[in-house]
Amino acid sequence: METTKLYQGLLSEIMHSHNFDTVICSTGAEAVEISQDHSFNLICIAYHLPDLSGEILCKHLRSNPATKNSRIILFTGEDNPEVLKGALRAGATDIYNKNNIAQFQTYLQRYANLINSKLIGNALLIEDSPAQQKWLKLQLEFIGLEVDAFFTAEQALDAFLENPYDIIITDMVLSGNMSGLNLVRSVRREASEKGLTPIFAITAYDEISRRIELFQLGINDYMTKPINPEEMLFRIARLIKENQLFNELSRERKVLQEMAMLDPLTQLYNRIALNQLLPKSLADCKRKKIPVSLVMMDLDFFKRINDEHGHDQGDKVLMETGNWLRNAFRKGDLVFRWGGEEFVIFLSKCTLAEAKILMEKQRERFSKRQMADHSITASFGISSYEDFDTDISHETLFKQADTALYKAKQGGRNCVVCAD
Repeated sequence: METTKLYQGLLSEIMHSHNFDTVICSTGAEAVEISQDHSFNLICIAYHLPDLSGEILCKHLRSNPATKNSRIILFTGEDNPEVLKGALRAGATDIYNKNNIAQFQTYLQRYANLINSKLIGNALLIEDSPAQQKWLKLQLEFIGLEVDAFFTAEQALDAFLENPYDIIITDMVLSGNMSGLNLVRSVRREASEKGLTPIFAITAYDEISRRIELFQLGINDYMTKPINPEEMLFRIARLIKENQLFNELSRERKVLQEMAMLDPLTQLYNRIALNQLLPKSLADCKRKKIPVSLVMMDLDFFKRINDEHGHDQGDKVLMETGNWLRNAFRKGDLVFRWGGEEFVIFLSKCTLAEAKILMEKQRERFSKRQMADHSITASFGISSYEDFDTDISHETLFKQADTALYKAKQGGRNCVVCAD
């Protein structure tokens, strides 16, 4: 609704560039009449119209159920703060200066992206009214969500425990033995990351005490009936995007932590990881009275490979050794690159005698392989903790294995030596 033909054409062109269908009116009365029978997502009006002001037109549009919740953008060439405040009080969503159309183009671009973008995610919906459930499901599917809908909290909780969801939308008053409140409690008591799933509550009550109770239970947002669909979908989309971003950052943080604890050449745990994981693993085994063994492994005459064939060949030998070590031991065992050509292996549920038998087999297997087309052997030193009436630190266990390794080296290499 703009009196200047040139400005009408400019706004219409901008709208069409974002695939919006437009209706053009030249007077406020014409706009009021056409809005009686049509709803609009976005209404752009000039502050000065031939028959009435933009402020008065805003009031008319806000009193009309069809345009009550529409976005109303007011264009003006004035900078009078009182005039602008009056327009906002009358119902304008935002105000733009005619002389800075670029700002409005930016707004329109973001608005187009908002309404055209489809969410990717799974929603769990709980609503015991068939008609209301059907309406809510259609609204959620419209923005791209896949929806599992249930009439009772009991059914929904079973589905929640079995499947991943990006959001839970639930009415607070439900048929059945479990209320929406109890469902929220059950979700938030989950110890895993599932317990952090966003919860959007729908309630017929809006007392302050009820709102506080809902937030204390752990909901993320709520709306009271009757539901405005555009506002509900905007809030739900915000919760889902925030949760997906949080999960993505958590995954990235986990990857970074793993990268910081991995040796880049062999992809085994590094010395930082050893200093963090070894004390925890030993303490856990002490508490459970599980015997453990610690193995120090050193490649024999590795310096010759670097000197005679170059460090590139030496790196290839270390890479293939790391790959062999990753596949040579049980899932619960820990393998570290200590530095250079030295490796550390933590064997859970393994006595000294068992570790000796195991490492003799592994030593023989290793000596028969070629690493990067080079024949190479390794020496092993083993220490153990299985006398639960005494105490031992991981440093002591490490020193004992290191001393045993030194004896293996002194004893001719390519052998396994146990600590005294």
